[in-house]
Amino acid sequence: MKKILALFSVVAILGGCSGLIENENGSQYLTQLEAEPIGCTFLYKIESEVSVYDADDARRYLENRIADQARPGNAYWITSQRTRPNEWVIFGPERAFILVANVYDCPHPNSVRTAKDGGTDVTSMTVVEETVVNCNNQMYGC
Repeated sequence: MKKILALFSVVAILGGCSGLIENENGSQYLTQLEAEPIGCTFLYKIESEVSVYDADDARRYLENRIADQARPGNAYWITSQRTRPNEWVIFGPERAFILVANVYDCPHPNSVRTAKDGGTDVTSMTVVEETVVNCNNQMYGC
């Protein structure tokens, strides 16, 4: 019984180490781009360093830092990502994630063209189909 309890507690501790950082201040509305955007205004470059267990937590921490800026922007492109070892760590993450990103203000952040593939790549696009109905010469009108 004690072995099962010990195993359960180890699994619970390790499972609790991921997903520690939550979105704050609207950072969940930021758009992550795969390449340099076309038609967007470059605002600034930001670097974040955080000691976490998971790369997704490091990205979420970067998004929170962008949302906390005076000019937060609405899209970002990670230009560099690396890790470095944390020295003298007994408890906690062994590595720190260092992310460098360019932050942009895009008119339509959900449909941004990027420099990837010569500017033809679109992250998402909404297509609206318009139909014109001619009401002339109709017996009952429109």
